[in-house]
Amino acid sequence: MRADKAYASRKNRSYLRQRARAGAESAGLGNIRFEQGDAQVHPLPRGTFDLAISRFGIMFFTDPAAAFANIAAALRPGGRVALLCSAEPEGSQWLTALATLQDMLPLDGFGKPGDPGMFSLAAPRAAVALLEEAGLQNVRAEHVTAFGSWGHSAAEAADFLLNSGPGRHLLTQTAPSTAARALARLTDALRPHESDTGLQLRSIGWLLTATTPDA
Repeated sequence: MRADKAYASRKNRSYLRQRARAGAESAGLGNIRFEQGDAQVHPLPRGTFDLAISRFGIMFFTDPAAAFANIAAALRPGGRVALLCSAEPEGSQWLTALATLQDMLPLDGFGKPGDPGMFSLAAPRAAVALLEEAGLQNVRAEHVTAFGSWGHSAAEAADFLLNSGPGRHLLTQTAPSTAARALARLTDALRPHESDTGLQLRSIGWLLTATTPDA
């Protein structure tokens, strides 16, 4: 990672911690603490926590087996996990819209289940097997669908998509002049999803739940 990117990453994490603390303070929550670490190796206290939750974060572990084992060991007997990860890519409308840029962006292989990245655990048994190997029990994978707000308009949603992690990654592999053309086409592709209440897109995922063995 280049030094400027590393600095930007640290700055962004600091900003997120500040936002989290500000949110807790505004909600009057004084019994909460924010700590940042790599779940694969962070020295989590053993047998301590009641619940581990994650929303679309578990797909990016370099060593998911180590991460899930570390998380499981930090839970008390009878503790629970509730984890959300991406399911098959074709079910998510944001990726369908992005596919309209096939001739502009290097999308070949992007979103392939099992490959590193956001769809690494898209296969139904992939995450279940990892959780079971970590010593968790009662492991369940529920296929879930939800519509989320991606902006007030197609233009706003397109800008968000192309400036989010996947969009930026794809644009860095193209000529600078591609960005404006991609934004215009993606905006047109998203217009059918506009409504009076904003732009809604369907996403699908696996809701993974499990427990640690009772003492």
